[in-house]
Amino acid sequence: MPTREVEALVLRHYPLSEGDRIVVLMTKEHGTLRAVAQGACKPRSRLGGCLEPMTHVCVQLYAREGSELARIWQCEIVRSYLGRNPTLDRVFGYSYLGELSQELAQENNPNALLFRLLLAVLDAGEQIGLNQALLRYFELWALRLNGWLPDYDSCPACGKCVKDQGFYAWLEAGQGRCRACADHRGIRVGPEAACQLQEILQLSPARFASGAHSAAALRDLERLAQSLIEWHLEKRLKSYGTLKEVLGVGGRPEL
Repeated sequence: MPTREVEALVLRHYPLSEGDRIVVLMTKEHGTLRAVAQGACKPRSRLGGCLEPMTHVCVQLYAREGSELARIWQCEIVRSYLGRNPTLDRVFGYSYLGELSQELAQENNPNALLFRLLLAVLDAGEQIGLNQALLRYFELWALRLNGWLPDYDSCPACGKCVKDQGFYAWLEAGQGRCRACADHRGIRVGPEAACQLQEILQLSPARFASGAHSAAALRDLERLAQSLIEWHLEKRLKSYGTLKEVLGVGGRPEL
């Protein structure tokens, strides 16, 4: 088969042998792909420095018919989001974004919207730094693009508008109910967090993440996003647990 050139974001990599590495790529045209980078682990490899996590690249791949792994021939860096002196917040935060993206994207299935979302969030992180608001933005938009974020504008039981007053999220029903109809069951999302959820769906990542957000509202959005992610994936992402443990992101708006 002919070599093909794709635009991609490197999500993660792991060793295949002493000198070779398997790289997980999110591409605009083909979803996630796994590819072998031969010799990438060797000190003088030209590929090694191009294939670090959260690097935006143009890569030439060769895929043999029926093979699960492509082979990387050449790679050119567009932008490295971790850079030469990565901070702890970006290392652990971007590791989480990469794992979540890999879980949501399907292999060999195009997902241009998710690709553009991740790229926009990384660009915003370059401009304003990585904070909780930016993580919540990515989580909730990624859930929406995957069809996993219900419409929380009104209570389906009584028809009352709840998007500005707060609601209780029922995961099993995929609904957001008002206080009276929920009878205090479900995940409570307060009025400020409910309004910020609407802002996430209307604003760019940089504009939302650079705004003022209370710690309480961000905690509400975190509980909602993490509960929806765990409900649909049926597991808790290891990278998020590590992020919270190492950096304590649950207690303050800035990482």
